Parts: sequence; C-alpha cells; structure tokens
Amino acid sequence: MGRKPKQFKKPEDLFGSMAKFLVPENILKDFDITDLVEQKDNWLIELVEKEDRIPSELAGLETIVLDGFCNPVEMLSHSFSMKPVRLKIFRRRWKRQGENSHFSNEYDLALKGVKLVPELGFFLKAED
Repeated sequence: MGRKPKQFKKPEDLFGSMAKFLVPENILKDFDITDLVEQKDNWLIELVEKEDRIPSELAGLETIVLDGFCNPVEMLSHSFSMKPVRLKIFRRRWKRQGENSHFSNEYDLALKGVKLVPELGFFLKAED
C-alpha cells in the first residue's frame, strides 16, 4: 500500500500547455510561437502564420511562392508576472510565381480600434 509515483509531463507537452496559457487559443490555431523575449517593461511573444495557411485566392494552384511577410500586428494579450504580455503577429505574404500581385490572409485578431486581444477587451468592458 504505497503512493502511486507522480507522473510528470514531458517538456514538449508543457510547452503546448504554456502556449495556451499565454496566447489565446484562436490565435494558436493559425500561428506558431517563434520567439519569446523578456524586455525591460514587457514580455514579447512573436508568432508566425503557419505555412499551410495559403490564401483562398491561391488555393489549388501549384505555382505559388512565399514572398515574405506583411507588416506585423502588435497587441496586448494580458499581464503576467507584473509585466504586460504583447503579441507580435506576422502574416505570410504569397504570390503566383513570376507575378507581382501579393495575397495574404485576413484574421480577426484584435478588437476594432483597440490593440487588445478580444478576451482582454471583453474582460475590461465587463469591469466598467
């Protein structure tokens, strides 16, 4: 009659759980965390659009190429460890090979007119 040994999670499993804790799940559906930087007055989490998120205008075409990234979108996610957590989100930019027209996906990531993730905006609005 002894205690069952404590089962610990693997580091890679913990990363997925911590990612959901720091970044809203609707963002993690389309973006991967690529960097986490502690700055003097905030935490910055950089996210890049998943490579398989090809815009619908180009879906099914074989001659598409990745052509860099759009300007990043920054927003406040929440506060953690007494510092704000900011998200810097990079959307991919695509084009047809040999052409100059660019295509990218649009996401509803922040509240209109405010650089906050919707969850934080709704929380703050409820507090009013």
